Amino acid sequence: MKKLLLILVVIGLIACLFVGCTPTVPSEGEGEGEGEEEVTRVVLVEIFSQFGCAYCDIVEPIMEELAGEYSRDEMILVEERAYGLYSLDEIRDRYKWYFPSASDRSTPNVLFNGLNQRIHHTSTTYYIAKSKIETELAKQAKIEISANRDSYSTTNTISGTIKNINSSTLSNLVINGMTFKDRGQTGMKYCVADILEEQKKTVATLEPGESYSFSFSIDGFDWEGNSMHGVIFVQDPDSTKKEVLQSFYID
Repeated sequence: MKKLLLILVVIGLIACLFVGCTPTVPSEGEGEGEGEEEVTRVVLVEIFSQFGCAYCDIVEPIMEELAGEYSRDEMILVEERAYGLYSLDEIRDRYKWYFPSASDRSTPNVLFNGLNQRIHHTSTTYYIAKSKIETELAKQAKIEISANRDSYSTTNTISGTIKNINSSTLSNLVINGMTFKDRGQTGMKYCVADILEEQKKTVATLEPGESYSFSFSIDGFDWEGNSMHGVIFVQDPDSTKKEVLQSFYID
């Protein structure tokens, strides 16, 4: 009897060993997408302002504080002088493109991803501005941008790709860019030096999963020596809000 029990115990142990060594087949879909980083929306904040504007003096420090709190993978701030010192033809043209009526072009005008959110000709608070950024951050990204800068002496090239990560076809997109720098005072920490309007790229259609390559050439200055920064952005100019779909910071 004892021998029979011993034999049964041995058989049971052997069976357990075989079961323990049997590989587990993952269920369908398990493990898919692992290691892939989720693409998030980056908020491009544009401030159109001018010297001597009382509301600008209130809004600009708030936006600069928020720009310091968010990473460049979340928010990119650019300060565009609409009038006076540091104003550019490209800035004034962009301002008119956003607002054809002169009555809408008083300052400050703070735009969040195009006209999706706006603070116009009024004071604001830190929390109101932050809530508008958070609203845009919560939206699903439709575009992924990857880019890099190559500089040699006074020649700078920014090249990269955009990819449609949306489930629908995107049409009539514009790839554009700006350079900006810190001019050492409030309202000038992210001062736009150039808008790459003449080199902007138009993408007629971009199917889901499709990519499009681009390149911008910026000559005439030493990027590092002038402490320059840049942003590449994709905009939908035909949408009612002239929405900026995605942005990418260039160091």
